Amino acid sequence: MPTEEELKQEAEATETETTVEEPENNPKDTEQSNEKTFTQADIDRILADRLEREKKKQAETAERLKKLEEYEKAEEERKKAEMTEAERLKAEKEEADKKAAEAAEEAKKALEAANKRIIDTEIRAIARSLNANDPSDVLALMDKSGVEINEDGSVKGVEEAVAALKEAKPWMFKAPVGADAAGGSNPAKTNDNTEIAAKERELAEAKEKALKDTRFAGAVTKIYNELIALKSKK
Repeated sequence: MPTEEELKQEAEATETETTVEEPENNPKDTEQSNEKTFTQADIDRILADRLEREKKKQAETAERLKKLEEYEKAEEERKKAEMTEAERLKAEKEEADKKAAEAAEEAKKALEAANKRIIDTEIRAIARSLNANDPSDVLALMDKSGVEINEDGSVKGVEEAVAALKEAKPWMFKAPVGADAAGGSNPAKTNDNTEIAAKERELAEAKEKALKDTRFAGAVTKIYNELIALKSKK
């Protein structure tokens, strides 16, 4: 006869064999059943809602900025109202001093500009009187450190500065030509004229280079002296 323990074990084995397994849930089936499809109308509505919220948010921000500006202005007026008479006068004086300093600076700049125009005009006039090829070139290259305007408005030091430039760079000025060289009673020979014309072209080319690069100034002086020598032979 089986014991109580044996009967118990047999019952548990029978229950295990008769248990029906429940089907497992498929995550993909669940995900597909929960997925929602949006129509074009749904998308348009969502975008319109977002746009409306953004406009509202911008309007609120602008309103807050406006209120902040109004508050700051009111606060400034309040502080001015609380100033003592001495503080108010001090603030007005500081403001007046600031405006006076700005006006003085503007007047200084205007005077400097006017003086520069006067000096430049004087330099061009002296350069023309000394037969400069181009007075603007003289203005650009001459040393202006010794040029100044006297109290009476006259310009000092221009003649000396232009003369110094003429001595250092004679090719920038027209050379004096004698009666013979200008076509007087002794006309030059054809080959001399040809050589002079070639040298003048060479000088013109050298001048163009020297105006762009001062390293060519020595070559210009050399060609200029050669040209003078040729003309003196005529």
